[in-house]
Amino acid sequence: MKRNFIFAICILLVYTCLGVSNPANAATSVSIPIKNLGFEDPFLEVKDYYTVNTPPGWKTYDPNSLIPEQATAQTSYVGVTNATPSSAFYDQKVPEGRNMGSVYLTQEPGSGIAGLEQILDTVLEPNKNYTLMVDIGNSADGYKDISFADFPGYRVELLAGDKVIAVDHNSVYIKEGEFKTSTITFTAKPDNPYLGKKIGIRLINLLQSLSRNIDFDNVRLTVEPALL
Repeated sequence: MKRNFIFAICILLVYTCLGVSNPANAATSVSIPIKNLGFEDPFLEVKDYYTVNTPPGWKTYDPNSLIPEQATAQTSYVGVTNATPSSAFYDQKVPEGRNMGSVYLTQEPGSGIAGLEQILDTVLEPNKNYTLMVDIGNSADGYKDISFADFPGYRVELLAGDKVIAVDHNSVYIKEGEFKTSTITFTAKPDNPYLGKKIGIRLINLLQSLSRNIDFDNVRLTVEPALL
């Protein structure tokens, strides 16, 4: 009995040192549903084929009117690109599935921003930690006479209603031909004025260079109780 008691105390000390108060509650993170999170809709059978239409489940975010109502391959557009099994634009497989969401802008650098947004069915709740993760791609090389040899910059926004509550403004360095993960977190305190508002996500091309394209994939959002 004495040996068992000592063993139990040791286990408790281990969890305390690791910051875990109860092993049964260690996995409390819950995924929040996102429509078309990997941009697999529409299905594109041909490698490097792309669309110039807003992906299902998403809306075009265009505060500076950069994208025409009838977009074409020669204009700015938001769409979907098939990048598997091996893309001309990436040295790796896309993070999720076969497609990626693309935001392509033809205007001069500094002309404005555009991207994709989605309002979720989930509302902001008090005493919760939210973590938004998005894989962002920097296209390599080019297509025909179009150069992707630079990076226009990105912004990922987490919203509650029409308010941006957390943001990653181009903080992750991404080499050409690679995807990297952007991560932002937000803790909703009991006095937050946007509690009860629907949560939203924005994926933005900042158009800060002559490179026109940026890709997004594998959008995920989790929530867990906050230790306030």
